[in-house]
Parts: sequence; structure tokens; C-alpha cells
Amino acid sequence: MFEGRYDIYFNGKPPKEFIYEDDQCVVFEGGLNSQARVHFVVMPKKVISRLSQASTEDEKLLGRLILVAKNIAIQRGLDESGYHILIDEEPRTKLLALHISGGVLKPSLWPITPNCRL
Repeated sequence: MFEGRYDIYFNGKPPKEFIYEDDQCVVFEGGLNSQARVHFVVMPKKVISRLSQASTEDEKLLGRLILVAKNIAIQRGLDESGYHILIDEEPRTKLLALHISGGVLKPSLWPITPNCRL
């Protein structure tokens, strides 16, 4: 499972189930208050606290996370309408996570403001 931990919490609650899992990562639904029609989170099983702390050894894993995000987005029908991939680099979360959002209700320009969230 996860290297020494199984403490995934998102919005204060553990995910009910994974929509995808392999030997490197898990994917679960996220964003109870999301403005997006579709929102899921891809998280590595290896503990990487922040992207800024990733090493060259993590290069293949980081690429894997993006490819998994793409594949789930295609399965969810987001390839035609487009989607956003956001890498969460917040010190308070203490976990690296890719947030994938599709079908955002309002068009947005990036960056909107400092500390903004989709």
C-alpha cells in the first residue's frame, strides 16, 4: 500500500473508495464544494510532501501521475471539453496531489489571484 501510511484525507474525510489504483498511485473523487462538474484527485503512494521536495528519482512517478490523470479524464469524457490539472503545493496539506477538474462552471483566466482555487 502506501509507504508507511494510509492517512489520506480530502476535505477532512478519507475517500470512500478509489476509482483507480495501481502500484504507484490512487485516484479518488474529490471536491464536495468544487465548481467543476467532474473533480478527482490523483495521489502517489510514495510520500512526496511537496513538489518542491521531489527528486530526480521521482521523475517517472510524476509522469505516471499525469498519464493516469489523462486516462481518467478521457474515461470521464473530458477529452472533448477539456480539463485542468492542478498540482497542489500547499504546505498545510503535507501531501502531493494532482487535482483534475472538468466542466468548470465559469470560464477562468489563469492565474486569477494569489491563493485562488478552482
